[in-house]
Amino acid sequence: MNFMKRFTPFFHNRSVISKFVAIYVSILLVSLAVTGYTLYRQAANSAIEQAQTVLEQNLLQTKESIKEKVAMTENISQIIAFDSRMQTFLDSDFMIESIQLQDYRDNIAPILDNIMRQNPYIHSIHVYMGNPTIPELYGGYDGFYSLQRIRNDPQYQPILENHALRSVWRDLHKEKVLLVRPDLTATADVLSFNRKVYSIRNYEVAGMVEIEITAKELFKTLEDSVSTEIGDVYIADGSDRIVSENVPGAYGKELKKLNVTGLPLEGSVNRIGNVGGKRAIVISVPLPGPGLRVVGVFPLGHVLEKVNESIRTTIVVLALALLLLSLLVYYVTVKLLSRMKVLLKAMKQVREGSLDVSVPVVWNDEFSQMALSFNHMTERIHGLIETVYKAELLEKEAEVKALESQINPHFLYNTLATISWVARKAKAPEVVRISDSLAKFYRLVLNKGSSETPIGNELDMVKAYLAIQKFRFEDRFDAIYEVDEQVREFITVKNILQPLVENALVHGIEPKRAHGTIIVKARLEEDRVVLQIADDGVGISGERLRELKEGRPVDSQGSGYALANIMGRLRMMHGDSHRLELFSRPGIGTVVTISFAARRRTDIA
Repeated sequence: MNFMKRFTPFFHNRSVISKFVAIYVSILLVSLAVTGYTLYRQAANSAIEQAQTVLEQNLLQTKESIKEKVAMTENISQIIAFDSRMQTFLDSDFMIESIQLQDYRDNIAPILDNIMRQNPYIHSIHVYMGNPTIPELYGGYDGFYSLQRIRNDPQYQPILENHALRSVWRDLHKEKVLLVRPDLTATADVLSFNRKVYSIRNYEVAGMVEIEITAKELFKTLEDSVSTEIGDVYIADGSDRIVSENVPGAYGKELKKLNVTGLPLEGSVNRIGNVGGKRAIVISVPLPGPGLRVVGVFPLGHVLEKVNESIRTTIVVLALALLLLSLLVYYVTVKLLSRMKVLLKAMKQVREGSLDVSVPVVWNDEFSQMALSFNHMTERIHGLIETVYKAELLEKEAEVKALESQINPHFLYNTLATISWVARKAKAPEVVRISDSLAKFYRLVLNKGSSETPIGNELDMVKAYLAIQKFRFEDRFDAIYEVDEQVREFITVKNILQPLVENALVHGIEPKRAHGTIIVKARLEEDRVVLQIADDGVGISGERLRELKEGRPVDSQGSGYALANIMGRLRMMHGDSHRLELFSRPGIGTVVTISFAARRRTDIA
């Protein structure tokens, strides 16, 4: 606020050229800023949406590559488990005969060796034999081990004790080292798939196949992923633990320690989130089978890098364009105001008293129109100076006529008083009543020349008017007055009720050709005066009612003209606070309601 107080005088004291240039430059700056910001937001949102789609597709490709190895692993375990030779071997009693040993060496043991050769990504294959008659013939070097080795191992309990569970993936763990050798230790981190081998005779569990794949080998596809160039891609298990080694320092950590939270175990996620205090695209794609997820975190800074570079280039171009436009505005403003200065010089001469001044008109633009208007104005001033004196004389003459017109009302009152005196001498009470009512009516109508009058005077004038009309209509109607005496002291516009009563009588009661009733109401509702004229006459048609409400009188003598006149005078006195409502039904009657703010004479300034 203080800045505005100091800036306003400074701005007002500047030259017009400075103001024009400042305003134009401000408008251009605001327009360019708003346009630039809008374009940036649109480009940024478009780039983010496109990046979300492309990165999600890339992660889906990564998922499919991993899923392919997972499916191959499950298929290999199925091949081993459903191999008839393997099932027969595990289901038969082993007598350690030469023919059985020969069959084991030639047909059974090579199964695992051939599979390992054909699928180098497999780390190890273990076949656990449930048949107690089969010994570990080569000490386990051939991959065949007794099921007793793992029967009490808690990690194998879920599949061994659940008869309905045929196969299961195990989370990341150290490799299973079954050979007893000093140089062998469990160092590799693997995921393993276990599948039961069922007996072909009684469908009992004859053994179990275990295939181990190192995490590094299973997630090798991450090293070649394009998405890793603009963000980090992790493989997380069901415990939100990172099990991939492609991101340095992230292996083994939980996602929440990297500020990545709120990712469901099932279902895909593709959203914008806050990761480590920076906005980033967070994508999570579930990997069925091992219960893993491919999680990608891509900072928006990398995504919007090209957009920001384009915006910087655009800002430089717009700044140069703004500079050129500012120079152009300055040049045009100087040229235009040079013509304005000529007009200002001529106006200064007129102010100093010289009226014989004219401005040359060259073109037909707005400045030329101003020059024409100025020349016309100086010509008109001469004519006005000559007519002022005549106007003053006419005004004095009008004042004299106005004074003369004041005599006429007094003459009318005296004449009516004379008629009343003569009627009393002639013993004609009806003539007395009519002349008294007429005198009272005209006295209230004229109201000493004032445009405002108490509501009490309006009501008395209506009573005088209806008294005269009852004599004329031979008592064909009744007049009922429901007046709150408090209303009489408030002020209103002169002569607003009598035209409404006249309309009710002439347009409602008279065409009815039967006895009618006119009700005059006046009351106070809160701080508003409500005046109402109701009749049980012939009513108004719907089309005519619409014309009246729209202010379209048919002629200058009709009810429409009276309503328009009353509304205009009410508006002059009360402004928009007044109301005039018209309700009518053909054959039922008409109600006119006027309401306005209550004002006493002392309230008038």
